[in-house]
Amino acid sequence: MAKRRANPHKESSVIAVAINSDWWFSAIISSGILAFTFLIVPAIASQNAIIRALSGAFKPVLLMFGGFFALIAVVNYFRQTKSVSRFSVQEVSPISPSAPLSQGPKVSSVNKHEVIHGWSKNDTKWGNLGFQSNPIDAEKTKHPTSWSAELLRDIEWKLFEDLSAAYYKEKGIRAELTKLGADGGIDIKLFQDDSGKPTSLVQCKAWNSKQVGVKEIREFLGVMSHEKIPKGFFMASGSYSLDAKEIAKANRITLIDGVMLLAMIQRLPADAQQRLLDLATEGDYTTPSCPSCGVKMIRRSGKRGDFWGCRNFPKCHQMLSVRRGQ
Repeated sequence: MAKRRANPHKESSVIAVAINSDWWFSAIISSGILAFTFLIVPAIASQNAIIRALSGAFKPVLLMFGGFFALIAVVNYFRQTKSVSRFSVQEVSPISPSAPLSQGPKVSSVNKHEVIHGWSKNDTKWGNLGFQSNPIDAEKTKHPTSWSAELLRDIEWKLFEDLSAAYYKEKGIRAELTKLGADGGIDIKLFQDDSGKPTSLVQCKAWNSKQVGVKEIREFLGVMSHEKIPKGFFMASGSYSLDAKEIAKANRITLIDGVMLLAMIQRLPADAQQRLLDLATEGDYTTPSCPSCGVKMIRRSGKRGDFWGCRNFPKCHQMLSVRRGQ
């Protein structure tokens, strides 16, 4: 995943950066200037006559700059404290569909309040842009009671992998998911004999806005060749291009699209279908998980539009595109 690069066309002075940064940034600068004025300069001046002569002229200037940055820190502190105090929570979960509602007009939506992160207007810093109240369709907060093509398209990528592995387990096949992070092009390993070695590889793509193409199939074929495993399954919530189907057919790769996967699930016994449904729709099943951390990501605004960012930013810089319809 590409990391966001700083904008090279816009440069700002230290003062402009301090004004647009958190209050502690200016406080550190102010403290540094004052420490330099009252501690470092006198120590040097005691051993150098020239510095001692100049210190008297420069001391008022240094004090002026130190006080100026201290003032910026105070103003930013009260401004940011006031902004945060307007809300007692950062994120409010939707009303539970099972909770009893009092009599009154039909509730079609609720509001979700979350902190929005992004680039400032002058592109000088990344940070908290304030709070946003988003209406949420109450119908979409209901727990699905049956399998459908729409549900398969809504499931985020990590749960889609979990669902795919769970399906094979329901069929009596040992399935092991790879760990988070770089998976080497393998999402699931299948073991169908007693050798202890994987007999098939599975790659999953929770794509519903574009087809899986030749590039993805060739990469998967390369992984199969490297692992010396001649059989593979490619599972997608969407569809495949014609070229991708031809390459897969010639290389023992079984393509399972969203329509086929739904039919496969619906052919299972009712109790198995329910177990898969409970697994796939547990909690927030539409918000994507971070590929590195595994935590649910946050929808953020950038200079090129909305994207999913990791909650652990800046420790984690993972970003995902927002799927069509989200």
